[in-house]
Amino acid sequence: MFKIKNIYIMFLTLCLSVTLWAGETQKIKPLTQKEVIQKFISWDKKLNTLDTFYTQETSFENTLISKSEGHLLKMGKILRLETLEEDKLTQYALTDKKIINIFDAKSNLITQMLWDDWQQTQQNKSLFDFGNYANILENHKLHSYTENDSGYTLTLTPKENAVYTLTFLLDKKNFFPKEINLLSEGVNSKTILINTKINTNLKEEIFK
Repeated sequence: MFKIKNIYIMFLTLCLSVTLWAGETQKIKPLTQKEVIQKFISWDKKLNTLDTFYTQETSFENTLISKSEGHLLKMGKILRLETLEEDKLTQYALTDKKIINIFDAKSNLITQMLWDDWQQTQQNKSLFDFGNYANILENHKLHSYTENDSGYTLTLTPKENAVYTLTFLLDKKNFFPKEINLLSEGVNSKTILINTKINTNLKEEIFK
């Protein structure tokens, strides 16, 4: 009788272990490519405010050309772009993506430009497209998709006309980009986002 009881306990323990193992396996089931893309689009549609620092490196055939750092803030359709040097503000710009007003922190000079004209001077335009990534994904083909400990990597190419590759490294927790890379004609622009805050309260005054 004692043996039977022990065998019964062992059987129950084994069943419980199998159940727990199955539950853990289900928890860590990897997401599919389609699910990752849908989650990427989902946060972008819900994005209202954004506060992120970034570094940007531009290189030609692996030779570094320039390096810069900045601070990007977004509220609704208004962007504030800050240029930093050793963590000090040297310039900032406000734009509704029609007109951009650029303020020089040292001379207090204000330069006004059409947004489209200003964008032509920027290497990695995708940095300013938060809230519009659903359209970007729609207008590009998925060239490759990988997953590793760093996150999910989506590499896109345009469906027509221009020839370049646009790569996003997405965070595994919130599917927000950690890195954005644009490679075109040997020129690579790598943007790394730092201390990113999504949909937090921002002061309206900084956008005026």
